[in-house]
Formats: sequence, C-alpha cells, structure tokens
Amino acid sequence: MKIKSLLCISMLIISNIVLAQHMEHAPAKVRTTPNYLSKNEANVANIYKKVIPSVVTVFTKSKTLTGKGAVKNQGLGSGVLVSHDCYILTAAHVVDGSTDIIVKTQDGKMRKASIIFSEKTADIALLQLDVLDNTLAHATLGDSDNLVVGQNVYAIGSPYGLENSFSSGIISAFRGKDMLYNGSVNVDFIQTDAAINSGNSGGPLFNSKGEVIGIASSILTVSGGSQGIGMVVAINTAKSLLAFDNRPWVGINSIFLTQEDYAVLFNINLANGGLLVQNVAANSPAEKAGLRGGFIPANITGREVLFGGDIILKVGNQVACHSGCIEKSGMMSLDQNKIEIQYLREGKVYDVVVDVTGTRHNFLNKNNN
Repeated sequence: MKIKSLLCISMLIISNIVLAQHMEHAPAKVRTTPNYLSKNEANVANIYKKVIPSVVTVFTKSKTLTGKGAVKNQGLGSGVLVSHDCYILTAAHVVDGSTDIIVKTQDGKMRKASIIFSEKTADIALLQLDVLDNTLAHATLGDSDNLVVGQNVYAIGSPYGLENSFSSGIISAFRGKDMLYNGSVNVDFIQTDAAINSGNSGGPLFNSKGEVIGIASSILTVSGGSQGIGMVVAINTAKSLLAFDNRPWVGINSIFLTQEDYAVLFNINLANGGLLVQNVAANSPAEKAGLRGGFIPANITGREVLFGGDIILKVGNQVACHSGCIEKSGMMSLDQNKIEIQYLREGKVYDVVVDVTGTRHNFLNKNNN
C-alpha cells in the first residue's frame, strides 16, 4: 500500500477541465429539497448548502526543468475561504512550485491568488486572492481537539476535476507524525473513510456543524484511488501554524527522539532525549542565530528523517523530556522576545539566544471565525 499525494492527476483530465472552462453552459437546474427526506438526510443536505459557498477549486501552473529544457505542468486541487480578507486554506503540495495560481470561486469567477504561507511538513498552505472581495462567503474553523472516532464528517472538493463533489464518512482514527513545527507545534492528522481522491487535495473536511476540522492531504492506496483511508491535516494544526500573534515564530521543524533512539541511532547518551532539527526556515530567527537543519536523508521504520542537524536539549528552562513538554515550553515563551536554546552539535553543547522580536503574526482574523 502506498501513500499517494492527491495532486496526481492525468494530463487528459486536466486538458478536459481546461477545455470545459471555455465552453458555454446552460443555466444550472434549480433543484428543490424533497419533503420526504429523513431528518438525517435533511441535516446532511443542509450542511452542504451551508458550506458550499466557501469551497473553491485551485488551478496551478508550474515548470519542471529537464535535460530538454523547461516542461510546463498544470495541476488541480481544492481549497476553502476562511476569512473576509480572502485567505484560502489548501494543501502545500497543491501550490508549492507554482508559477501561477487561479482560484475558481462559487460564483464561477476565475481569480488570481498568491501564496502567503506554506509548510510542507504539515502540508498546509495559505493563499490570498490578489484582488480582495469581501462579499465572498467564508467558512468557520472548528476545534479538531473536540472530535471523537466514529463521528460523521463530510468532504468537499474537485476529485478528478468534478467540482463541488460531496462525500461523507466517519473519523476512523487520529494520527500524528511526531513532527514539531517551530519547535512547539505538533502536526496532527485525522484519518477518515470519506471518499477522497485526486483533486480533493486542499479541500475542507467538515463536522456536522458545518465547521472546517481539517484539510485533505493524502490517501493510502493500492489502486491509486480512494480505498477508505484518507489523511486530513487537523485544523488546529493549521490554526497554530498561522496564528503566531500570541507566541513567537522561531522557524524550525524538528522530530523528538528519546534517549533510547539516540543510543541506538547515534551511539550517544542523552539523559532526556532531544529535538533533532530537520529544517531551518530561511531568514528565520533560528537561522540568524546559527541553528542548522539536517542534510542526510534516511528512512527509520517508514519515517523520512534528516540526520546531521542540531539536537535541541533545552528551550528556556524546559528540558526536552518529550514532545508534550516541548509544546509546553513554547507556551512558556509567550511574552519573551529572546529565547535561550541549548543544543548539541558534533559532540559539543552550545547555548544561543534566539531573537524573536517582531515575529508574532496572525494570518487568521479571529473576528471572522
């Protein structure tokens, strides 16, 4: 069974979509809600009516350099409007590397958009329309920590170019990657059996209140299509990544490894384990402070890991004892503009002060959600 990015769409499908955009269509048929629906059917139908105005289709163009020169590519994904500022949540792999991004809103208009934020590790990206339109409807963000296995969920997107496709299912499980973004944000995933296919990438997953609880990311599949194992980035992960107004942005991705992990993998003894830095964001406070990410790719029990980066032992006064305490240490640094970090590099322990002055930004307008 393979983990498959939902952006894998054949050029034939893309060509048909592009062709269809230039064809004239008859006015959409007006449908009325039948009076024989069960209470549950009526509730589900109402959820769709409530949330569909906020769902968008994302078209991308990119170039790939080959031995024969640049090759033009086209891609397709989904997204959801999340504020009056015309911010759109989608999956990072939908838009990364794009030279042009066009968003189709529910009024049928094709609008240019730009990438505001993208984090590959969590597969979350934030777009914004180049020309704002505050008449566009936006969705409400839910609380992905207030969910339970077995509850109903609903996905909307453009699988294989079939726009506004609606599917339902349940939450099958909650998964984590043990990846800490910015040293304090844990990346969580929701597993669902709601049908998710190519083109659903970046599309929203809703709860029964019509709130966005996740963003479609990937599927586990043998056939290449949906087999009832879809992975969705939990919305609280997205909110944490996009709302740095109440905590600082440091600019590191890391994985927590235990004392036993370091003993086996590196033949070193770390009393409490530590954060193995994977990536350091360009021009971030961490990079300016001299912290380094990994550069040696490896696969450990099915997980892609970069070795060679710094190992963070302590953040402030908080020792790296486990992922939970590191997350807590991020909360302990709310009002600090300078954070002390202790790390291990090439067998030596170093202390550095990371200046996070002016890094608190909130891309999500709390008044709108």
